[in-house]
Amino acid sequence: MTVGMEFVMPNMTNTIQITGCQFAIKPPGWSYPRHHHHLFELLYCYEGEVTQSSEDQEIILRAGELILLRPGIKHHTFNHSDEPYRFFNFHFNLDDRELRPLLTQHSVYHLEQQQLTDTAIFQHIQSLEQLLRKQNPQYSRSWEVGLVDEDMVNVHTVKVDKGTIPLQLSGIDRLYFHHQLLLLIQEVALLLMTKIEQEEQKEIKISQLHADIAHEMEAMLQQNVHSKGAIQQIANKQNISRSQCYKIFMHVYGCSPRQYLSELKLNKAKELLMSSNLSIEAISDQIGFSSASHFSRQFSRWTGQSPNQYRPQHVTIVDNDK
Repeated sequence: MTVGMEFVMPNMTNTIQITGCQFAIKPPGWSYPRHHHHLFELLYCYEGEVTQSSEDQEIILRAGELILLRPGIKHHTFNHSDEPYRFFNFHFNLDDRELRPLLTQHSVYHLEQQQLTDTAIFQHIQSLEQLLRKQNPQYSRSWEVGLVDEDMVNVHTVKVDKGTIPLQLSGIDRLYFHHQLLLLIQEVALLLMTKIEQEEQKEIKISQLHADIAHEMEAMLQQNVHSKGAIQQIANKQNISRSQCYKIFMHVYGCSPRQYLSELKLNKAKELLMSSNLSIEAISDQIGFSSASHFSRQFSRWTGQSPNQYRPQHVTIVDNDK
Protein backbone atom coordinates (compact mmCIF):
# COMPACT_ATOMS: atom_id res chain seq x y z
CA MET A 1 0.00 0.00 0.00
CA THR A 2 1.41 3.36 -1.03
CA VAL A 3 1.21 6.05 1.62
CA GLY A 4 1.01 9.65 0.44
CA MET A 5 3.46 12.16 1.84
CA GLU A 6 3.91 15.88 1.61
CA PHE A 7 6.84 18.07 2.54
CA VAL A 8 5.47 21.50 3.32
CA MET A 9 7.64 24.58 3.64
CA PRO A 10 6.73 26.93 6.48
CA ASN A 11 4.85 30.13 5.74
CA MET A 12 7.31 32.99 5.66
CA THR A 13 6.86 36.74 5.81
CA ASN A 14 10.17 38.60 5.92
CA THR A 15 10.93 42.17 5.00
CA ILE A 16 14.19 43.41 3.50
CA GLN A 17 14.93 47.03 2.72
CA ILE A 18 17.67 47.94 0.23
CA THR A 19 18.84 51.48 -0.41
CA GLY A 20 21.91 53.53 -1.34
CA CYS A 21 23.35 50.95 -3.76
CA GLN A 22 26.22 52.42 -5.79
CA PHE A 23 29.42 51.84 -7.71
CA ALA A 24 31.70 54.84 -7.29
CA ILE A 25 35.20 56.25 -7.59
CA LYS A 26 36.58 58.91 -5.23
CA PRO A 27 39.82 60.90 -5.58
CA PRO A 28 42.76 60.92 -3.15
CA GLY A 29 41.96 62.95 -0.06
CA TRP A 30 38.21 62.30 -0.33
CA SER A 31 36.35 61.67 2.91
CA TYR A 32 32.81 61.08 4.09
CA PRO A 33 31.96 62.71 7.43
CA ARG A 34 31.27 60.77 10.62
CA HIS A 35 27.66 59.58 10.59
CA HIS A 36 25.39 56.69 11.52
CA HIS A 37 22.13 55.19 10.26
CA HIS A 38 19.64 52.46 11.14
CA LEU A 39 20.74 50.18 8.29
CA PHE A 40 23.45 47.59 7.73
CA GLU A 41 26.12 48.82 5.33
CA LEU A 42 28.18 46.52 3.12
CA LEU A 43 31.25 48.05 1.51
CA TYR A 44 33.49 46.31 -1.03
CA CYS A 45 36.76 47.87 -2.23
CA TYR A 46 37.57 47.41 -5.93
CA GLU A 47 40.79 49.41 -6.11
CA GLY A 48 42.90 51.62 -3.88
CA GLU A 49 42.44 51.66 -0.13
CA VAL A 50 40.52 53.65 2.42
CA THR A 51 40.53 54.14 6.19
CA GLN A 52 37.23 53.19 7.79
CA SER A 53 36.95 54.51 11.34
CA SER A 54 34.17 53.33 13.64
CA GLU A 55 33.41 53.77 17.33
CA ASP A 56 35.83 51.11 18.56
CA GLN A 57 38.37 50.49 15.78
CA GLU A 58 40.11 51.79 12.68
CA ILE A 59 40.40 49.53 9.63
CA ILE A 60 42.40 49.92 6.42
CA LEU A 61 40.14 48.54 3.69
CA ARG A 62 42.20 47.35 0.70
CA ALA A 63 41.34 46.10 -2.79
CA GLY A 64 39.39 42.85 -2.70
CA GLU A 65 38.27 43.33 0.91
CA LEU A 66 34.84 43.85 2.43
CA ILE A 67 33.38 45.51 5.51
CA LEU A 68 29.95 44.98 7.06
CA LEU A 69 28.80 47.68 9.50
CA ARG A 70 26.07 47.08 12.06
CA PRO A 71 23.15 49.55 12.24
CA GLY A 72 23.69 52.50 14.56
CA ILE A 73 27.51 52.42 14.41
CA LYS A 74 29.07 55.84 13.93
CA HIS A 75 31.69 55.68 11.17
CA HIS A 76 33.87 57.88 9.00
CA THR A 77 35.61 57.14 5.69
CA PHE A 78 38.80 58.76 4.42
CA ASN A 79 40.86 58.05 1.31
CA HIS A 80 44.32 58.63 2.74
CA SER A 81 46.18 57.09 -0.24
CA ASP A 82 47.55 58.74 -3.38
CA GLU A 83 45.32 56.61 -5.60
CA PRO A 84 41.62 56.83 -6.50
CA TYR A 85 39.32 54.72 -4.39
CA ARG A 86 36.84 52.55 -6.35
CA PHE A 87 34.12 50.78 -4.39
CA PHE A 88 30.69 49.19 -4.32
CA ASN A 89 28.37 49.58 -1.37
CA PHE A 90 24.75 49.31 -0.37
CA HIS A 91 22.60 49.64 2.73
CA PHE A 92 20.02 47.12 3.83
CA ASN A 93 17.82 46.06 6.69
CA LEU A 94 16.07 42.79 7.41
CA ASP A 95 13.84 41.39 10.12
CA ASP A 96 14.84 37.71 10.02
CA ARG A 97 15.15 36.54 13.64
CA GLU A 98 18.05 34.20 12.93
CA LEU A 99 20.07 36.40 10.59
CA ARG A 100 19.97 39.62 12.61
CA PRO A 101 21.74 38.18 15.69
CA LEU A 102 24.42 36.73 13.39
CA LEU A 103 24.98 39.97 11.50
CA THR A 104 24.94 42.15 14.64
CA GLN A 105 27.22 40.04 16.84
CA HIS A 106 30.08 42.49 16.18
CA SER A 107 29.89 46.18 15.38
CA VAL A 108 32.17 45.79 12.34
CA TYR A 109 33.15 42.73 10.33
CA HIS A 110 36.29 43.05 8.22
CA LEU A 111 36.70 40.25 5.67
CA GLU A 112 40.08 40.14 3.95
CA GLN A 113 40.74 39.04 0.37
CA GLN A 114 41.85 35.51 1.21
CA GLN A 115 38.64 34.96 3.17
CA LEU A 116 36.56 35.88 0.11
CA THR A 117 38.50 33.72 -2.37
CA ASP A 118 36.25 30.65 -2.18
CA THR A 119 32.98 32.59 -2.15
CA ALA A 120 30.76 33.94 -4.93
CA ILE A 121 30.67 37.45 -3.44
CA PHE A 122 32.63 39.12 -6.22
CA GLN A 123 30.58 37.28 -8.88
CA HIS A 124 27.34 38.66 -7.45
CA ILE A 125 28.80 42.18 -7.42
CA GLN A 126 29.88 41.72 -11.03
CA SER A 127 26.33 40.59 -11.93
CA LEU A 128 24.97 43.80 -10.44
CA GLU A 129 27.51 45.82 -12.38
CA GLN A 130 26.50 44.05 -15.60
CA LEU A 131 22.89 45.00 -14.91
CA LEU A 132 23.92 48.64 -14.65
CA ARG A 133 25.88 48.41 -17.90
CA LYS A 134 22.77 46.98 -19.55
CA GLN A 135 20.66 49.89 -18.28
CA ASN A 136 23.24 52.50 -19.27
CA PRO A 137 25.65 51.70 -22.14
CA GLN A 138 27.78 54.69 -21.14
CA TYR A 139 28.22 53.29 -17.64
CA SER A 140 31.78 53.35 -16.33
CA ARG A 141 33.24 52.82 -12.88
CA SER A 142 34.54 56.38 -13.12
CA TRP A 143 30.92 57.50 -12.56
CA GLU A 144 28.87 57.11 -9.44
CA VAL A 145 25.66 55.18 -10.06
CA GLY A 146 22.68 55.59 -7.73
CA LEU A 147 19.66 53.27 -8.04
CA VAL A 148 16.45 55.26 -7.75
CA ASP A 149 13.70 54.36 -5.30
CA GLU A 150 11.33 51.76 -6.66
CA ASP A 151 8.22 53.92 -6.30
CA MET A 152 9.58 56.57 -8.70
CA VAL A 153 7.94 56.45 -12.09
CA ASN A 154 10.84 57.50 -14.29
CA VAL A 155 14.29 58.97 -14.19
CA HIS A 156 13.03 62.53 -14.77
CA THR A 157 11.57 62.63 -11.24
CA VAL A 158 15.05 62.28 -9.74
CA LYS A 159 17.32 65.21 -8.98
CA VAL A 160 20.55 64.51 -10.82
CA ASP A 161 23.71 65.95 -9.28
CA LYS A 162 26.93 66.33 -11.26
CA GLY A 163 28.69 62.98 -11.42
CA THR A 164 25.61 60.96 -10.43
CA ILE A 165 23.65 58.83 -12.90
CA PRO A 166 20.34 57.54 -11.45
CA LEU A 167 18.81 54.47 -13.11
CA GLN A 168 15.27 53.16 -13.36
CA LEU A 169 14.82 49.36 -13.24
CA SER A 170 12.00 47.40 -14.81
CA GLY A 171 10.05 44.91 -12.74
CA ILE A 172 12.06 41.96 -14.08
CA ASP A 173 15.34 43.77 -13.51
CA ARG A 174 14.28 44.67 -9.98
CA LEU A 175 13.73 40.95 -9.29
CA TYR A 176 17.19 40.19 -10.66
CA PHE A 177 18.66 43.08 -8.69
CA HIS A 178 17.09 41.84 -5.43
CA HIS A 179 18.07 38.26 -6.26
CA GLN A 180 21.76 39.14 -6.62
CA LEU A 181 21.81 41.27 -3.47
CA LEU A 182 20.09 38.54 -1.46
CA LEU A 183 22.63 36.00 -2.71
CA LEU A 184 25.39 38.45 -1.78
CA ILE A 185 23.96 38.83 1.75
CA GLN A 186 23.66 35.05 1.97
CA GLU A 187 27.32 34.57 1.02
CA VAL A 188 28.42 37.12 3.62
CA ALA A 189 26.19 35.51 6.28
CA LEU A 190 27.65 32.06 5.55
CA LEU A 191 31.16 33.46 5.70
CA LEU A 192 30.45 35.21 9.01
CA MET A 193 28.92 32.03 10.42
CA THR A 194 32.10 30.13 9.58
CA LYS A 195 34.26 32.95 10.98
CA ILE A 196 32.32 33.02 14.27
CA GLU A 197 32.49 29.22 14.60
CA GLN A 198 36.26 29.34 14.06
CA GLU A 199 36.60 32.08 16.68
CA GLU A 200 34.55 30.02 19.14
CA GLN A 201 36.68 26.93 18.47
CA LYS A 202 39.81 29.03 18.95
CA GLU A 203 38.46 30.28 22.28
CA ILE A 204 37.75 26.68 23.31
CA LYS A 205 41.30 25.67 22.38
CA ILE A 206 42.72 28.65 24.27
CA SER A 207 40.56 27.79 27.28
CA GLN A 208 41.77 24.18 27.14
CA LEU A 209 45.38 25.35 26.85
CA HIS A 210 44.89 27.64 29.86
CA ALA A 211 43.34 24.79 31.83
CA ASP A 212 46.30 22.53 30.96
CA ILE A 213 48.77 25.23 32.08
CA ALA A 214 46.84 25.81 35.34
CA HIS A 215 46.68 22.06 36.06
CA GLU A 216 50.39 21.71 35.44
CA MET A 217 51.04 24.60 37.83
CA GLU A 218 48.80 22.96 40.43
CA ALA A 219 50.59 19.61 40.11
CA MET A 220 54.00 21.23 40.44
CA LEU A 221 52.90 23.23 43.48
CA GLN A 222 51.55 20.09 45.14
CA GLN A 223 54.75 18.16 44.46
CA ASN A 224 57.01 21.00 45.55
CA VAL A 225 55.24 22.90 48.30
CA HIS A 226 58.55 24.33 49.44
CA SER A 227 59.70 25.34 45.93
CA LYS A 228 59.88 29.06 45.19
CA GLY A 229 60.50 28.79 41.44
CA ALA A 230 57.59 26.60 40.27
CA ILE A 231 55.67 29.40 38.55
CA GLN A 232 58.71 30.71 36.69
CA GLN A 233 59.60 27.19 35.54
CA ILE A 234 56.16 26.73 33.98
CA ALA A 235 56.23 30.24 32.47
CA ASN A 236 59.56 29.43 30.81
CA LYS A 237 58.27 26.07 29.56
CA GLN A 238 55.10 27.60 28.03
CA ASN A 239 56.98 30.64 26.70
CA ILE A 240 54.68 33.07 28.51
CA SER A 241 55.32 35.67 31.19
CA ARG A 242 55.11 35.02 34.91
CA SER A 243 52.25 37.52 35.20
CA GLN A 244 50.33 35.67 32.44
CA CYS A 245 50.80 32.45 34.42
CA TYR A 246 49.24 34.12 37.44
CA LYS A 247 46.29 35.38 35.36
CA ILE A 248 45.65 31.94 33.84
CA PHE A 249 45.78 30.24 37.23
CA MET A 250 43.43 32.85 38.71
CA HIS A 251 40.97 32.38 35.84
CA VAL A 252 40.88 28.57 36.22
CA TYR A 253 41.02 28.21 40.01
CA GLY A 254 39.62 31.51 41.24
CA CYS A 255 42.66 32.28 43.39
CA SER A 256 46.27 33.24 42.83
CA PRO A 257 49.10 30.65 42.90
CA ARG A 258 50.32 32.32 46.09
CA GLN A 259 46.94 31.84 47.76
CA TYR A 260 46.74 28.26 46.50
CA LEU A 261 50.27 27.55 47.77
CA SER A 262 49.38 29.03 51.16
CA GLU A 263 46.40 26.70 51.35
CA LEU A 264 48.63 23.74 50.47
CA LYS A 265 51.17 24.74 53.12
CA LEU A 266 48.46 25.17 55.74
CA ASN A 267 46.97 21.75 55.00
CA LYS A 268 50.41 20.14 55.00
CA ALA A 269 51.31 21.85 58.28
CA LYS A 270 48.04 20.69 59.90
CA GLU A 271 48.68 17.14 58.65
CA LEU A 272 52.22 17.06 60.07
CA LEU A 273 51.19 18.64 63.37
CA MET A 274 48.39 16.13 63.83
CA SER A 275 50.00 12.93 62.56
CA SER A 276 53.76 13.25 63.09
CA ASN A 277 56.12 13.84 65.94
CA LEU A 278 58.34 16.25 63.98
CA SER A 279 59.45 19.42 65.70
CA ILE A 280 58.09 22.83 64.71
CA GLU A 281 61.49 23.60 63.18
CA ALA A 282 61.40 20.44 61.06
CA ILE A 283 57.84 21.11 59.89
CA SER A 284 58.60 24.71 58.97
CA ASP A 285 61.63 23.58 56.99
CA GLN A 286 59.65 20.85 55.20
CA ILE A 287 56.99 23.21 53.93
CA GLY A 288 59.42 25.89 52.84
CA PHE A 289 59.56 28.51 55.62
CA SER A 290 62.84 30.26 56.35
CA SER A 291 62.51 29.84 60.10
CA ALA A 292 60.29 28.27 62.77
CA SER A 293 59.31 31.72 64.07
CA HIS A 294 58.16 32.79 60.60
CA PHE A 295 56.13 29.59 60.27
CA SER A 296 54.57 30.06 63.71
CA ARG A 297 53.50 33.63 62.94
CA GLN A 298 51.99 32.61 59.59
CA PHE A 299 50.22 29.59 61.10
CA SER A 300 48.69 31.83 63.75
CA ARG A 301 47.39 34.18 61.02
CA TRP A 302 45.86 31.23 59.18
CA THR A 303 44.21 29.49 62.14
CA GLY A 304 44.18 31.87 65.11
CA GLN A 305 46.30 29.33 67.03
CA SER A 306 50.01 28.70 67.36
CA PRO A 307 51.37 25.37 66.06
CA ASN A 308 51.85 24.11 69.61
CA GLN A 309 48.27 25.04 70.51
CA TYR A 310 46.94 23.27 67.43
CA ARG A 311 48.98 20.08 67.99
CA PRO A 312 47.48 17.31 70.19
CA GLN A 313 49.07 17.26 73.62
CA HIS A 314 49.90 13.52 73.58
CA VAL A 315 52.33 13.83 70.62
CA THR A 316 55.98 13.19 71.53
CA ILE A 317 58.21 15.67 69.77
CA VAL A 318 61.31 14.39 68.02
CA ASP A 319 64.20 16.81 67.89
CA ASN A 320 66.01 16.04 64.65
CA ASP A 321 69.04 18.09 65.73
CA LYS A 322 69.95 15.60 68.48
